[in-house]
Amino acid sequence: DHNEEKQMVKSLREDPNRRNRIVGLIDHHALSSSFCSDKPLLIDLRPWGSMSSIVAHMFLRNNKNPGQAIARLLMCAILSDTLNLQSVTTTDADRFAVAFLAKVGNIEDPDEIARLMFRAKTSWIVNLGPYAMVRGDQKDFMVNDWKFGIAVLEVTTMEPVMQIADQLILELRALKIEKGSGERTKELDFAFLFVVNVVKQCSVLLICGGREYALASKAFEGCPFKIAKEGLQAPGSHIAAGQTLCDVGPLVSRKAQFVPAFSRILNEGFTCHKLPVASPNYVDDNETGAVRNVLEHGEANVSLDGSQHYKRDLVKLGSAVFEEKAL
Repeated sequence: DHNEEKQMVKSLREDPNRRNRIVGLIDHHALSSSFCSDKPLLIDLRPWGSMSSIVAHMFLRNNKNPGQAIARLLMCAILSDTLNLQSVTTTDADRFAVAFLAKVGNIEDPDEIARLMFRAKTSWIVNLGPYAMVRGDQKDFMVNDWKFGIAVLEVTTMEPVMQIADQLILELRALKIEKGSGERTKELDFAFLFVVNVVKQCSVLLICGGREYALASKAFEGCPFKIAKEGLQAPGSHIAAGQTLCDVGPLVSRKAQFVPAFSRILNEGFTCHKLPVASPNYVDDNETGAVRNVLEHGEANVSLDGSQHYKRDLVKLGSAVFEEKAL
């Protein structure tokens, strides 16, 4: 379900023998220019809404019965990927696969399964806490010298997420630096979080800083901005509190809508008040420097709570983001 190097698990990504370990690829994402092999591979890559639709097709093509358990798992994966066959990425192949798998899996009402699944997912997501919420379904992208990350939360109601918008903003700011693992040139220039309402088929975008606002305001020109949470302070000197949440309307797909919107602007020669972090002339402003100082001095450590969820001490980080102002 992926082929980009940065999305591989670390043990595979850093293995010099990786080309010999990979024996095949089944995917519904674009083929990365860096994906290659020293030997012939089985590759089945299709522009469908879910990789699991391709797997279902492989069972049919090989005249194999997946069995009830596998059929149910594949069906749920397709319903999740395509937002119950409502996403713009949905194809007739996905619709056929769900019908086929529901029959094999003895599922009378896939719509009801999707409703229950998304309701359970919402409860699970909210209970994860802000640290895991911005890191669970998160992917990084690069356009020219700019690096941006997009996290997605698919929920049936947005209210529980918006109640902790301030904490999510802090985690996004930390994520940008922590992505570099100590190497500044590998850090993110932008970190975004889209909250997708799978029932109403609409999304909002959480904006964590001035650079993010500069890019989002151009990528989603005409979309309204507002304050993400009542009483929220501006997370920087280049953004107002009323610019921390963007309503992007009926857009719901990272692959087909969110990434192309950002990439288009970045490819048009985007500039803002900061250079890309990979630039040799890049210098932290007061805000970013304050966040970096908090993280590097262990003043925002992450630990496991009693429920085995990751939790960060956000007091010092909050002061750095919401109180420090750039010159």
